[in-house]
Amino acid sequence: MTQIPERRLREKQKEERYAAILQAALRIFAAKGLQEATMDEIAQAAGLGKGTIYYYFASKDALIEELLCSLAEQYFQSLLEGTENMKDPLAIAERIVTNLLGHYQRQPELFQVIQMILAAPGGGPPRARQVFAEKHREWLARLKGETAELLAARGINVEVYVDFIGTYAHGLLFAAVAGRDIERLREESGRVLRAFLK
Repeated sequence: MTQIPERRLREKQKEERYAAILQAALRIFAAKGLQEATMDEIAQAAGLGKGTIYYYFASKDALIEELLCSLAEQYFQSLLEGTENMKDPLAIAERIVTNLLGHYQRQPELFQVIQMILAAPGGGPPRARQVFAEKHREWLARLKGETAELLAARGINVEVYVDFIGTYAHGLLFAAVAGRDIERLREESGRVLRAFLK
């Protein structure tokens, strides 16, 4: 009878260690870079032994891959928050920009590490690139699905709208990571989006 709670406790502890490793890796990679960061530093930041890190991840590359996969999920999931009931294409685009820049302000390390991984020679680990691309396509499909009827009613080409918003959002991400002022990016994006949707 006590085996079930013990098993759940072990599973919970395993999940907590896994999450602690990913959070520590995010902080260390953001601070030191992908190449310079060591598994020892990540283990220390996670409050775990180096052997525990290798129990979960066979190598630093495997950890980088898993980190990007997890970051991609967080990144794309947050972009469409609050757009579900909006009826104005400009308001939807502005909400996406607000979500992106707000998320960047709350967790700049996430975006720094995404950029580092994707800008790595060869585009980063192949599985991580693949997962990031899949999440990106899912996000674009969701944006298309949520706006197709609305855009068609206003005579706006859904493909052009979605391609522009997707590309523009990523451009903003890189501008933010490069150190551009967030409030200025918000102001500029408002002008750009209004001009695009005229």
